[in-house]
Amino acid sequence: MKISNKQYAESLYEAISGKSDQEIKKSIHNFGLILMRQNDLNRGTEIIESFQKLWDKEHGELSAELDSARELEPEAKKIIIEYLTKKTNALKINLQEKINKKLLGGFILRYNSRVLDGSLLNNLVNLKNKISN
Repeated sequence: MKISNKQYAESLYEAISGKSDQEIKKSIHNFGLILMRQNDLNRGTEIIESFQKLWDKEHGELSAELDSARELEPEAKKIIIEYLTKKTNALKINLQEKINKKLLGGFILRYNSRVLDGSLLNNLVNLKNKISN
Protein backbone atom coordinates (compact mmCIF):
# COMPACT_ATOMS: atom_id res chain seq x y z
CA MET A 1 0.00 0.00 0.00
CA LYS A 2 1.35 3.41 -1.03
CA ILE A 3 1.69 6.02 1.72
CA SER A 4 0.20 9.40 0.83
CA ASN A 5 2.05 12.70 1.23
CA LYS A 6 -0.46 13.68 3.91
CA GLN A 7 0.17 10.45 5.84
CA TYR A 8 3.92 11.04 5.71
CA ALA A 9 3.41 14.62 6.91
CA GLU A 10 1.16 13.53 9.77
CA SER A 11 3.69 10.90 10.83
CA LEU A 12 6.52 13.41 10.86
CA TYR A 13 4.40 15.90 12.80
CA GLU A 14 3.59 13.29 15.44
CA ALA A 15 7.24 12.22 15.62
CA ILE A 16 8.49 15.73 16.43
CA SER A 17 5.63 17.10 18.55
CA GLY A 18 6.77 18.00 22.04
CA LYS A 19 10.34 16.86 21.42
CA SER A 20 13.65 18.57 22.19
CA ASP A 21 15.79 19.97 19.37
CA GLN A 22 18.08 16.94 19.57
CA GLU A 23 15.14 14.52 19.37
CA ILE A 24 13.67 16.46 16.45
CA LYS A 25 16.95 16.22 14.52
CA LYS A 26 17.05 12.48 15.10
CA SER A 27 13.40 12.07 14.06
CA ILE A 28 13.95 14.03 10.86
CA HIS A 29 17.05 11.96 10.08
CA ASN A 30 15.09 8.73 10.62
CA PHE A 31 12.24 10.10 8.53
CA GLY A 32 14.65 10.74 5.66
CA LEU A 33 15.92 7.15 5.94
CA ILE A 34 12.35 5.85 5.74
CA LEU A 35 11.69 7.94 2.62
CA MET A 36 14.89 6.58 1.10
CA ARG A 37 13.96 2.96 1.87
CA GLN A 38 10.49 3.49 0.42
CA ASN A 39 11.95 5.14 -2.71
CA ASP A 40 9.92 8.26 -1.92
CA LEU A 41 12.64 10.91 -1.62
CA ASN A 42 11.36 12.46 -4.86
CA ARG A 43 8.10 13.30 -3.04
CA GLY A 44 9.89 15.49 -0.49
CA THR A 45 8.51 18.81 -1.75
CA GLU A 46 4.91 17.61 -1.64
CA ILE A 47 5.41 16.06 1.81
CA ILE A 48 6.88 19.32 3.11
CA GLU A 49 3.91 21.27 1.70
CA SER A 50 1.49 18.90 3.46
CA PHE A 51 3.53 19.19 6.65
CA GLN A 52 3.49 23.00 6.43
CA LYS A 53 -0.32 23.02 6.09
CA LEU A 54 -0.67 20.72 9.09
CA TRP A 55 1.78 22.78 11.15
CA ASP A 56 0.01 26.02 10.26
CA LYS A 57 -3.40 24.60 11.11
CA GLU A 58 -2.25 23.23 14.47
CA HIS A 59 -0.55 26.52 15.40
CA GLY A 60 -3.23 28.91 14.12
CA GLU A 61 -1.03 30.15 11.29
CA LEU A 62 -1.81 30.73 7.64
CA SER A 63 0.69 30.87 4.81
CA ALA A 64 -0.35 32.99 1.85
CA GLU A 65 1.30 34.15 -1.37
CA LEU A 66 0.73 37.59 -2.82
CA ASP A 67 1.79 38.38 -6.37
CA SER A 68 1.56 42.04 -7.32
CA ALA A 69 2.62 44.25 -10.19
CA ARG A 70 4.63 46.41 -7.80
CA GLU A 71 5.33 46.57 -4.09
CA LEU A 72 2.15 47.31 -2.19
CA GLU A 73 1.80 50.15 0.28
CA PRO A 74 1.83 49.13 3.97
CA GLU A 75 -1.87 50.07 4.28
CA ALA A 76 -2.80 47.73 1.39
CA LYS A 77 -0.84 44.87 3.00
CA LYS A 78 -2.60 45.57 6.29
CA ILE A 79 -6.00 45.33 4.58
CA ILE A 80 -5.05 42.01 2.97
CA ILE A 81 -3.82 40.59 6.29
CA GLU A 82 -7.02 41.73 8.03
CA TYR A 83 -9.08 40.11 5.25
CA LEU A 84 -7.20 36.81 5.63
CA THR A 85 -7.49 36.90 9.42
CA LYS A 86 -11.25 37.43 9.19
CA LYS A 87 -11.75 34.76 6.51
CA THR A 88 -9.63 32.05 8.13
CA ASN A 89 -9.60 32.91 11.86
CA ALA A 90 -5.82 32.48 11.77
CA LEU A 91 -3.86 33.89 14.68
CA LYS A 92 -0.83 34.66 12.51
CA ILE A 93 -0.55 35.36 8.78
CA ASN A 94 2.70 34.51 6.97
CA LEU A 95 2.47 36.56 3.79
CA GLN A 96 5.05 35.88 1.09
CA GLU A 97 5.14 38.72 -1.38
CA LYS A 98 6.42 38.51 -4.95
CA ILE A 99 6.64 41.17 -7.62
CA ASN A 100 5.26 39.73 -10.87
CA LYS A 101 6.28 41.83 -13.88
CA LYS A 102 3.65 40.03 -16.02
CA LEU A 103 0.86 41.66 -14.02
CA LEU A 104 -0.15 45.04 -15.39
CA GLY A 105 -1.73 46.02 -12.10
CA GLY A 106 -3.51 44.62 -9.06
CA PHE A 107 -2.64 41.41 -7.28
CA ILE A 108 -3.25 37.65 -7.04
CA LEU A 109 -3.62 36.19 -3.54
CA ARG A 110 -3.25 32.44 -2.89
CA TYR A 111 -4.14 30.75 0.42
CA ASN A 112 -5.66 27.42 1.54
CA SER A 113 -5.93 26.16 -2.06
CA ARG A 114 -7.86 29.32 -2.94
CA VAL A 115 -7.02 32.05 -5.41
CA LEU A 116 -8.31 35.61 -5.19
CA ASP A 117 -7.53 37.25 -8.53
CA GLY A 118 -7.65 41.01 -8.26
CA SER A 119 -5.39 41.57 -11.24
CA LEU A 120 -6.10 44.28 -13.79
CA LEU A 121 -6.35 41.69 -16.57
CA ASN A 122 -8.92 39.64 -14.66
CA ASN A 123 -10.95 42.77 -13.90
CA LEU A 124 -10.90 43.76 -17.60
CA VAL A 125 -12.01 40.26 -18.66
CA ASN A 126 -14.87 40.38 -16.13
CA LEU A 127 -15.90 43.82 -17.40
CA LYS A 128 -15.82 42.60 -21.00
CA ASN A 129 -18.00 39.62 -20.09
CA LYS A 130 -20.54 41.87 -18.31
CA ILE A 131 -20.71 44.22 -21.29
CA SER A 132 -21.05 41.32 -23.76
CA ASN A 133 -24.02 39.79 -21.91
